[in-house]
Formats: sequence, C-alpha cells, structure tokens
Amino acid sequence: MTGLQKHGLGSTQSRVASAILADYSFRLMIVVTGSTGRVGGLVARRLETAGHPMRLLVRDPHRAPGITGAEVHAADYGKPEGLAEGLRKGDRVFMVSMWVGGDTRLDLHRSFVEAAARAEVAQIVYLSFVNAGPNAIFSHAREHGATEDMLKASGVPWTSIRNSMYADDIPGWFDPDGVAREPGDDARMSFSCRPELADVIAAVLTEAGHEGRIYNVTTPESVSMRELAQIATKVTGEEYRYEPISDDEWIERWKAQGRPEWALEAGLSSYEALRAGELDVVSADYEKITGRKAATIARVITELADEMPLATSAADF
Repeated sequence: MTGLQKHGLGSTQSRVASAILADYSFRLMIVVTGSTGRVGGLVARRLETAGHPMRLLVRDPHRAPGITGAEVHAADYGKPEGLAEGLRKGDRVFMVSMWVGGDTRLDLHRSFVEAAARAEVAQIVYLSFVNAGPNAIFSHAREHGATEDMLKASGVPWTSIRNSMYADDIPGWFDPDGVAREPGDDARMSFSCRPELADVIAAVLTEAGHEGRIYNVTTPESVSMRELAQIATKVTGEEYRYEPISDDEWIERWKAQGRPEWALEAGLSSYEALRAGELDVVSADYEKITGRKAATIARVITELADEMPLATSAADF
C-alpha cells in the first residue's frame, strides 16, 4: 500500500455513489480488467464502495482481490474463448494495457477489442498515455495511439484516460543516496496519481456523456528533474539532487539489472520523448470530472515522504 492510498488521496466515494444512483445504468455490469494490479485494483475498490455490480477478468482467479459481490472470470487478452465468456452485451468495461512491448502488445489489445465488439459491450474505458498517437516518440505512446485507433474503428463507445508518468513512483526516481540520475536534461514532465486515475475511471464508467472523449489526468504542474529534486528537498528536509547522465549510461545501468530488451528500448524512447516535450502535458480534466483539485507534486511527495529513499535509509540505522 502506497502513502497515497494510506492517506486516502483522491477518494471518490461520495461523487461516484451519487452519480450511480442518478444514472439509469446503475444495474448494468461493469467489467474490470487488471484488478490484480494497482490502477485496476483501485478502480475495483472505488466501484465496490459505490455498490456497483462487477465482473473481474483475471488470468489467475486465485489472485483476484476480494471484492464484495464481484464475479470472477479467468480470461486472457489473447484467448478469445475466455473473453467471450467474460464479456457480455451491455457491459461497461475498463481495459488496462498489457505490460509488454511492440506487436505483442498490439496483438493482445486487438484481440480484446474485437472480443468486446463481438459481445456488443456498451462502453470501453481505456487506460492510455499522454500524447498517444502514431507520431509519438515514446514507443508506448505510439502503441497506445494504435489501440485508441482500434477502439475508434470498433464501433464500441469508448473513452480514453491518458496518464503521464506515475506520481506514486516518484521515490523510485531517486537512488538510495538521494540522487536522480537520468538522461532528462532540463526537460519538463507532469505526473499522474494512480488514485486520481481510479477516481476518473470510476466516474467515466458510471456517468453518461463521456463517450468519444480523451481525458488527460495529470498533476497541475510539470517539472524538470532538477526541480523535482528541489521540491523533494523542500518537502522532506533531506538533500535530493539531480545528476544528468547519457542515454548510453542509462542503458548500461538498466541492462545490468536484467531489464528485457523491449523495456530498454521503450525506456530510452521515453527520455527522447521527454526531451522533445511530449511529457510536458498539464490538464485540469481531473477537476472537471471530479470537482476536486488534483494533487500537486509537493503534496504527492509529502504523502510519500516515508517512502523516499533518504527516509528509508535513515530508518535502517
């Protein structure tokens, strides 16, 4: 459990509950993929709190979270027979993306979208990435853009929820000595809080009027890596710094830690995209949909202070 979850950042209970009660579709089933992961798990909990009927599609039913009243079905994006049983006419569906690269990811996404279209589901809400599209530098953003094109061509009403880099992972940007060593130069990026993504996804699944829309759910500001370190220093009272490194140094570092080749290529392209300005996306969509202000980066780090590396190192003594 992250600090954001412990402190309840982004709680959506009252808004989603009232939206469901006012909506004629209250009794329609919502299908949640990825409930064993972090965003999907948060979405399932949001919907559980609101009392909405759910069906969880998971590869391993034994790993499914204990959601009161939820159906659990074994299903794999690449196996149409399982999807045919788990997706039904009128369902509203939250679709996570697969953590794999290139054509493998796109083949799995295509299989899922085609199965959903055959089942005549009522809606697909897809977790995408900022600046998704065919011309994106970041390979994942290109793949997300291709998936959005699949959704548009499928005939199924769809909504795309685009996130930037996960704010919950900010502690991991710093090494144990409090230094962020990344090839980011002075480029700027926003972040996205997983609990806030879950708030928006739950709302879009249970409210009318979101079909055919793209929402960017981000922090209200973007920062450079140097500024991120400065904010961390100010918030925690510990000294955090940024030391730029080259692309080659970054590759060698992560290759030594066993990252697969596709992940190394994706990671490198993410820094190329960062330096080109593709991750410098700031949006007020979270506030528009939920009526609440998105967390600032300083607030996020405050909530995660116990997980920052210098705090963790101090706790070891």
